[in-house]
Amino acid sequence: MLDKINPDLLKQLNIDELEKLAQEIREEIIKVTSENGGHLASNLGVVELTIALHYVFSSPHDKIIFDVSHQTYAHKLLTGRFEDFDTLRKENGISGFSKMSESEHDVYEAGHSSTSISAGLGFLEAKKQKKDDIGEVIAVVGDASVVNGLCFEALNYLGDHQEEKMIIIVNDNNMSVSRNVGALAKRYNKLRTSKGLKLFKKIVPIRLKHAMQYYAYKVDTFTSFGFKYFENIDGHDFRELIRYLTYAKNYKQSIVLHVKTIKGKGYEPAEKDEIGFYHGLGPFNIENGKPKKEKKSLTFGENISNRLCEIVKDNNGQDIRVICPAMILGCGLKTFSEQYPNQIIDVGIAEENAVVMASAMALAGLKPIVFVYSTFIQRAYDQILHDVARINNNVIFCIDHSGIVSGDGNTHQGIYDLAMFNSIPNLVILNPVTGLDAANMISYCLNQKGPFVIRYPKGEANDTKTYFNNNLNWQKLKESLNKKYIISYGPDILDIEEKINENDEFGLIYTPATTPLDYEFLNNNPGIELYCFEQVIKNGSLSMNIASYIIEKNLNIKLVSLTLPNTFVDEGTNDEIRNHYGLTIDNLLSKIRKGE
Repeated sequence: MLDKINPDLLKQLNIDELEKLAQEIREEIIKVTSENGGHLASNLGVVELTIALHYVFSSPHDKIIFDVSHQTYAHKLLTGRFEDFDTLRKENGISGFSKMSESEHDVYEAGHSSTSISAGLGFLEAKKQKKDDIGEVIAVVGDASVVNGLCFEALNYLGDHQEEKMIIIVNDNNMSVSRNVGALAKRYNKLRTSKGLKLFKKIVPIRLKHAMQYYAYKVDTFTSFGFKYFENIDGHDFRELIRYLTYAKNYKQSIVLHVKTIKGKGYEPAEKDEIGFYHGLGPFNIENGKPKKEKKSLTFGENISNRLCEIVKDNNGQDIRVICPAMILGCGLKTFSEQYPNQIIDVGIAEENAVVMASAMALAGLKPIVFVYSTFIQRAYDQILHDVARINNNVIFCIDHSGIVSGDGNTHQGIYDLAMFNSIPNLVILNPVTGLDAANMISYCLNQKGPFVIRYPKGEANDTKTYFNNNLNWQKLKESLNKKYIISYGPDILDIEEKINENDEFGLIYTPATTPLDYEFLNNNPGIELYCFEQVIKNGSLSMNIASYIIEKNLNIKLVSLTLPNTFVDEGTNDEIRNHYGLTIDNLLSKIRKGE
C-alpha cells in the first residue's frame, strides 16, 4: 500500500488492512536503514501508534508534534515521502528527523528531546486567535524525554491553564537510547508487569478504568497537574489505540495517554537489544543485524574509558565519578560501566542536572567527568558557565561527536561547541589527534585544577601514534623553510600529515589546546603565515581567536582561515559536507601552494 497511501486513504482502511500496512512500513524501514543507517529501533516501535494517530486525527490541521522526531519514519511514509524514502539521511535527501521544509505534516522540528509539550503550548496560544486554522494539538513524547525539566515546566504551565486542551501521548518503551533510569522509569516498569491490570483493561469501560487505575496505583505524576490520565495502553493493538485516541479527541480537557510499545518491534535483533545498539546505527546486514562495516579500532570515548579503568584499578581511584546523560553506550563507556558500576551515574536525559551534580561533587573532593555529545552539551551552557567555570571547579567534560557529523543533519552537528566553550572563561579546551592522546589527556586533566573540555569526533580513533606530551604548547610537527604553516587540531592532523609532500616548503603546527592560545608562540614568530583548518563554524573558532589577538597586539602575522561558514549544516556524509563547503585538505594545500 505504501506507493499510494496518504492520510485520507488511511482512514478508509479496516483493521486487517492497517495491520498489513504496518508490516509494509516495518519492512521499508528495515530495508532503507540497513543501507543508509539511521534510528531503527525507535521507529519500529511506533509504527502502529503513528498509523493510529493519522487514522483518528487529521494532519496537518491537527498538530502532531513528535518529541525529538527521530521516530518519524512511519510518519514520513504515511505523508507522501515513500518515493524519496531511500534517500533517508543522504545529501539533499529525506531528513532523519521532522523537517518543515519537507512536508506540511511536519508541523514542528527538533532533534533534541523534551520540546514537544512546550511547542504544543505555542500552538494552543495561537489557536485562541486562529480557531479555524488549528485543530487538536498532540504531543508524542517518550517516557525518557518526559522526565526532562523542560517537559515539567511545560506541564506545570498547561496544568495552570485548564481551559486549554492538549493530548499528550507518552510513548513508553522502557528505553531512551539505553535502558531508562530514575524513579518514573521504575514506576512505569511496575505498571508494565502488572498482570492484573492487563486483565482489568479488557473488561472495564474507559471512565471506570481511569478511576480504578488511579486508586490502585496512586498515579499522581500527571493527575497532580490536573490532567486525566490513562496508562498501560497497548501500543501495538490498533483497536485499543483507536479507542483511546478517539476518546482523547472527543474529551474537552487535557489528557495523557500512556502507551506501551516495544522498541525494535518486528525485527528480532532490535527487539532483544538491551543496551541501545539498534537505537541509531550505520548500515547493517538484515539477515543477522551485524554492521556492514567491521570495526577495526576503539573510539575516542572507549580509549578514555579504558584509561579510567586503569586509573581506578592501579591508583585506587575511588574518587572518580563518571556522569553521562543517557548515552553510556554511545559515549564508549560500556567497559567502565561493567567494571565499576558504582562509579558511573546515568542521569537520563538531563544535561543540566549532570553538570550541576558534577560541580558539587568536585567541591566535595570527588573527581567528576561528564561524558556527552557535542550537540547535547549545548543544553547545559548556563550550568557550565555559572556553576563550573565561574568558580573554576575541576570538572572534566568529554565531548563526543564534535566537528562534522554524518547523516543526522543540522540538529546533531558538533560544529558549534568550540564557539560555545570559547565564550566561557577558565575553560581549557583540548583536542586529541588519536585515541592514545585522548587517554593521556584524561590522565593529565585529573591532575590539574580548574575545568577542562576534551572534544573529539564520532567514530574510530587512530591508536598507533601519540602527539600530546602533557603540556598545552603548540607543536611544530613539520618545520617550514618560508615561515608558512598549516595550523590545526584533532584527527585532521593525521590527514594533513599524510598529504603534505616532503618537498612542500610549508610546515604543520598542532594545537593540543585551542584555548588558551599559545601567546608565547604568537609573540615570538613575527612574519609567520598561518593557514588555519578546522571543522567548526567561523565565529568562535581558533582562527578567529588568533585573529583577535593579532589585531590586539598588532602582530606581523598573516592568517588565512578555512572553516565552515556560520550556518546550519544539512544531511550528508562527512566528505560530502566538506566538499560542499570547500573544507577539504586538498583545497587547503592548493591555497598554500598557489600562495592565496
